Amino acid sequence: MHIVERQLAGIIQSAMDAIITINENQHVVQFNAAAESMFGCSAREAMGKPIDLFLPERFRAHHRQHVRNFGETQVTDRRMGALGAVSGLRFDGEEFPIEASISQFKKGRQHWYTVILRDITERKRMESQLRQTERLAELGTLAAGMAHEIGTPMNVILGRAEYLMRKTSDESTKKGLTTIVAQVERITKIMKQLLSFAGQHPIERRPLVLSLVVQDIMDVTQERLEKRGIRLEVDLESKCPDVLADRDQMGQVLLNLVVNAIQAMPEGGTLSLRLRCRNEHARLSVSDTGCGIPSDLVPKLFIPFFSTKGVGEGTGLGLTVVHGIIEEHQGSITVDSEPGQGTTFHIDLPVHRSSVP
Repeated sequence: MHIVERQLAGIIQSAMDAIITINENQHVVQFNAAAESMFGCSAREAMGKPIDLFLPERFRAHHRQHVRNFGETQVTDRRMGALGAVSGLRFDGEEFPIEASISQFKKGRQHWYTVILRDITERKRMESQLRQTERLAELGTLAAGMAHEIGTPMNVILGRAEYLMRKTSDESTKKGLTTIVAQVERITKIMKQLLSFAGQHPIERRPLVLSLVVQDIMDVTQERLEKRGIRLEVDLESKCPDVLADRDQMGQVLLNLVVNAIQAMPEGGTLSLRLRCRNEHARLSVSDTGCGIPSDLVPKLFIPFFSTKGVGEGTGLGLTVVHGIIEEHQGSITVDSEPGQGTTFHIDLPVHRSSVP
């Protein structure tokens, strides 16, 4: 019997899933190696502790009642009961999704409950990614269909409005036509973003000097920077190798980030553009001294249609397009930001090997 028990204990210890046994008082009496890894807690620390310690507070009362109910309905068998998807709580305070099931057995007059737990963080991430992919595919189909249906009449409206602006001398009429032109251009820009977001335009990668792209954007935004009272700081490493990239798309990326930085500094500030070469990657950083972004919103910045701007001030697609372009170029983009301390976007792109000295 002792040999069997040792073999069973060995099986439990080597199990991939976390296995925790609790007594009738719902205190831990067994805590296997997978549970130690899952919760960041040693078996010695867990023994004798209430199972509540491993659940967020909002789930504790429901869990205790579930175990009691399970004990009342299944006293003698070992059939598994599903606890479903709930949240676990690591010892460092981090919550994470788990899938749990419970069984019980009776030894003498004592009832014991064994909970088997599986960390489903990766599954949840994959499910979310799949939903996102499906949404993007639907959006791509919609964008492709809308491009022609909306683009053609918008071009006609734009052309007629610009023609009438040249013909009229009435300032009030010109002002109205200017508004029409601005709004049509806004719609056209949104459609281009949708098409770019949906991957309708193939990229043309060629050896590219990133500092030239920076110079292009500086020329385009100089007047706007001066109007806002924004100081520009540029620090470009002169010997940084080329990257293999589409110049137009890199310009779109940088322009989007610079415009966002300008909008974050309505009362003026400092815009910094920095280029460095590090570990076979070129890092382009765009920093502002604006309002910053709350930490809970930073992970959402690249989600389609999410925007920190007010209603009507942004489409919520700009950073999504930026993220997509950088990923297509086998690069990455990260964000550092604190409320009141400004924001920095870092773009890392692999350098073109033939240009490395």
